[in-house]
Amino acid sequence: MRTNSERPPSPAAATDLSFVVIGYNEADTLKACLDSVRNADLDGLSWELIYVDGGSTDSSMDIARETGVDRLLGGETRRRAAENRNLGLDAATGRLVQFLDGDMALSPDWPRAAADFLSEHGDIAAVCGNLEESSPGILFEALQIDWMPREGVIRHCGGAAMYFRSALQEAGGFPTDVAYGEEPLLCWRLRNAHDRKIYQINRSMARHNLGFRGLRDYWRRNVRCGQTYAEIASRCWRTSDPLWKRECLMNAAWALAVLGAVLALAVGNAWVRIAVMTAAGLVLGRKFLQTRLKGHSARVSLVYALHTYFSKLSIAWGELRWCSRQLRRKSPDDE
Repeated sequence: MRTNSERPPSPAAATDLSFVVIGYNEADTLKACLDSVRNADLDGLSWELIYVDGGSTDSSMDIARETGVDRLLGGETRRRAAENRNLGLDAATGRLVQFLDGDMALSPDWPRAAADFLSEHGDIAAVCGNLEESSPGILFEALQIDWMPREGVIRHCGGAAMYFRSALQEAGGFPTDVAYGEEPLLCWRLRNAHDRKIYQINRSMARHNLGFRGLRDYWRRNVRCGQTYAEIASRCWRTSDPLWKRECLMNAAWALAVLGAVLALAVGNAWVRIAVMTAAGLVLGRKFLQTRLKGHSARVSLVYALHTYFSKLSIAWGELRWCSRQLRRKSPDDE
């Protein structure tokens, strides 16, 4: 346990804040992530830094040792993010726990702001802030629009957030029976089973590095997003709070519309093609105008409009793949 105050706490004092950083092959970004925690404004707070490795095959473990963490866990086998977070949670002693991914860098004033906020709002289980994309390029500027700044109660947070440790323990930690989307499902349980709220503060929390190396990475990310939508929606489908049900249906509908438009352009007559191009122009133009009115440049607004509808194909493909796998798993039992 550490403290940045002049007077160290007594041995019996509880830790105020535990930082749990998880990573897998994060050698390029991990040192900056850990240093961002060590350099944050933590005066007067007792804190600890825990790194949990998900089975890296690069130098991530060595970097964590050299940087200096209070506890170094994992590394011996490949594990999912939820399992890594739970391993860190089990080792944490703080009243509050801040989770961070190894490809993020914490904003210096975030921990104190979040800790003060939670201390004043006992009905809130977790608080997050705004993520800022650190990768250069117009595509990353456009993708960051999806991480919209806001202030208020939200449905769920992502991999970076600060929680009351007691709230996480009461909820059983991060669910490990889903491939992805453990954070939204945990938040859904906190809201519905434990009557706790999730809140977003409109201030910088961390910088994030998506690190796409090309269209293949972009496509794979969207496919995984679709699989996550489908899996989490299936868990909540018939409840009073059907998380991501609408998103799943809308993604599928838009993907069919895009495919139908492509087919019409390929086989339709001139009038059909004109109608399709006009409709596509109106849809893209509407999204472009909405984005411009929020203060984004024309180039970013155009890329974001194209991304919004092009991504529906890969997201819907991910949803379809997940549904197909579920049907294949059930078919032997049904025979």
